[in-house]
Amino acid sequence: MRLGMERGAQQARSFWRILSSVSVSEVAQEAGRPFALALVGEPENRARALALLYPGETRTTHPAIRLFDSTAPEHGFPSESGSYDVVIDAGGGRINAPAGLPLYSVDDLGGWDRVIERVLDDRRDLQVSLARRFPGIRASVAHRIVHETAVANAHLAMLNALPGVFPLLGALVPTAILGDIVLLTKNQAMMLLRLAAVHGRTLDLRERSRDLPPLLGNAFGWRTLARELVMLVPGGIGVVARGAIAYAGTYAVGIAATRLYAHGERPTRAQLRKLYREALGRARSVVLSLRRAPSGARSALPPASQPGRSGDNRD
Repeated sequence: MRLGMERGAQQARSFWRILSSVSVSEVAQEAGRPFALALVGEPENRARALALLYPGETRTTHPAIRLFDSTAPEHGFPSESGSYDVVIDAGGGRINAPAGLPLYSVDDLGGWDRVIERVLDDRRDLQVSLARRFPGIRASVAHRIVHETAVANAHLAMLNALPGVFPLLGALVPTAILGDIVLLTKNQAMMLLRLAAVHGRTLDLRERSRDLPPLLGNAFGWRTLARELVMLVPGGIGVVARGAIAYAGTYAVGIAATRLYAHGERPTRAQLRKLYREALGRARSVVLSLRRAPSGARSALPPASQPGRSGDNRD
């Protein structure tokens, strides 16, 4: 019992050292990145779009967005193409649009959801900032953050598995890669901060540390399990197994954090295990696609698993 408590305390201290190295300022900069967004279209179409951006709210002012009847200069829209980072045409608003305008049309793209996905694809630098201000797109951005972090951790875990599968590679793999526990956990902590920012939560590290027990337990447990699998399973299958475990573990923590920040639902241990088992179901196909993909290719986003409804806007 005493040995277990001492080990747990040592893990907690190690985890806090890792967490303390995370750049809160980097996430704060993402969350506060300025943007200029315009919504154009017929009044009833704009009203529908605003209801999707601010679900459940009855706003009369919209400080994060400018409204125009159309992109025509006679309706007050600027003639300079660089005036806005994103222009969304909710329907009937594209009239005499300036050349080079970053315009996304609900009609042309086939619906609101496709417009949002295209904007997020094109302006990855604005994802966190947009979601923090528009509750209606938080679920989409949270899903992207969780999946992309899980993919990054799967890459790291697969690289670290190589010396266990092919011992001669041990001397060739940099020591930094072998320290996967630091990188995997740091990535998860950054994911947690980004999810907090997306849902309008404060970015105080000590306050967010109360959200970390699932992250703490899983970060050290998955590493041991992955190492055992690599040793027991021959050839490259062990690499796939380790990558799948890293993906599933990170994904489960991300979904749990999303639910916590969106609805205040703190998952039980049983719910976390269920999330992990569900994540394993998609992890194998994701990891296999990573092995087949060219170096540097980004894994495509799988369908969202509805990680959470839109949270309250706290800005």
